[in-house]
Amino acid sequence: MAALPFDVAGLLADREFYDGTSIERLGATALVSLPIIRRGKQIPEKLGTSVSYWTEYVMYEGSERELRFPLAVCVSYQQGNRGKHGLLVRAYVACDLTDRTPKEVEAPYQKRSAIETAFRTMRKARAQTNTSDPAARLLFILVNFLLRNLWMIVRWGVLATPRRRGRAIPVWFRFEVFSEWINHTLGYTLRRKWEAPTNGISIPATYSQLGAG
Repeated sequence: MAALPFDVAGLLADREFYDGTSIERLGATALVSLPIIRRGKQIPEKLGTSVSYWTEYVMYEGSERELRFPLAVCVSYQQGNRGKHGLLVRAYVACDLTDRTPKEVEAPYQKRSAIETAFRTMRKARAQTNTSDPAARLLFILVNFLLRNLWMIVRWGVLATPRRRGRAIPVWFRFEVFSEWINHTLGYTLRRKWEAPTNGISIPATYSQLGAG
């Protein structure tokens, strides 16, 4: 990555990179932000807060592999999102990011999560094809994302019920339901027919005679 012909603004890594070797190597390349894995004795103490703050985390404390790095602890309020309430506390490894607030560290990572969610949703309606034409495959991907965006517009703009501090998203209107509606409408509009190769033999005459008897 250091040899790439452009600057890396930051690395938003998965939890799989939460180990000393990865943190050291990534930290030497660019700004790093990755969520911690909730294990060990220190973590419950660090997360036992109602306000966001900076602290230091010591990994492999007391051993030759001991590693210290800044920890951004972020507190947010679950205002009925997905039926949940109360405080939500997250913590992130934040190498070379201490000039920012903990919430500023979390903000780009939340965008990363939204991108991942978009891809997971999009794949549920992915077109099946055996073509190797990159233009055709890209077209299918664009159609999938357009369907996802249309689903989000209908879910929020048409079906969500207004309430204080926003709208209540209908949990029943999943992307799978919307895709099924689209598929059904296309089948009706295009007068879709299903075909299958037959065996050319049909039911033997002996079976017909048994049925008649």
